[in-house]
Amino acid sequence: MLCERLIEENSVVREPRRKGRPSLGENPLRLTARHFPSTIPPTEKKDKPTRRCHVCASRDKREETIYECRECEKPLCAAPCFGIYHTKRDFHTDLE
Repeated sequence: MLCERLIEENSVVREPRRKGRPSLGENPLRLTARHFPSTIPPTEKKDKPTRRCHVCASRDKREETIYECRECEKPLCAAPCFGIYHTKRDFHTDLE
């Protein structure tokens, strides 16, 4: 009985090792939800407004776009930035 108790108190239970890259926590909603590009709606001052692309700006590029993701509220170039933003966790460090 003493041996069993010593083993129980001093044994280390190890979880089986998982294969692959470790998770960095929960994925942002932009990586798991369904998002679609749409044009930036007109304003009082502009019929066809443009905004600076969020992905390009993170890479110190100045690209204007007429598209956005309404769910994320981010202006994004239709290609490739929309896809990069919605599939890469660290889109700003992913250089193509």
